Amino acid sequence: MSRHSLGRRGERAAARALRRAGYRLLGRNLETPEGEVDLLAREGGVLVVIEVKTRATQGPPRVAHAQRQRLAAAARWLASRPRLRTALGAPSTFRVDYAFVTLDARRFVVTIRRDMMRQS
Repeated sequence: MSRHSLGRRGERAAARALRRAGYRLLGRNLETPEGEVDLLAREGGVLVVIEVKTRATQGPPRVAHAQRQRLAAAARWLASRPRLRTALGAPSTFRVDYAFVTLDARRFVVTIRRDMMRQS
């Protein structure tokens, strides 16, 4: 399986896991002035930007500080767009979550880590 295919399949697995966890998906692969957002969702009254990291092997996921900052800037940009918030029914508060996806014996295992900006 190519890296691109693995990433695409990992995003689909993450989206399914997030829906089961109660997230309402609002968009995928959104371009912002701050960079791409893999998944955009709403959980309760919070707009959630989700970065998906997919790996074919086990191992601790690594998210660089600069990437966390970029995702927070993208979330702030999205949360500040009144028309977008209205169209998506999204609130003005936000957080950044991660979905870590690994391929384990031909199935995807998804681990969701909430509010990664607090863990930086």
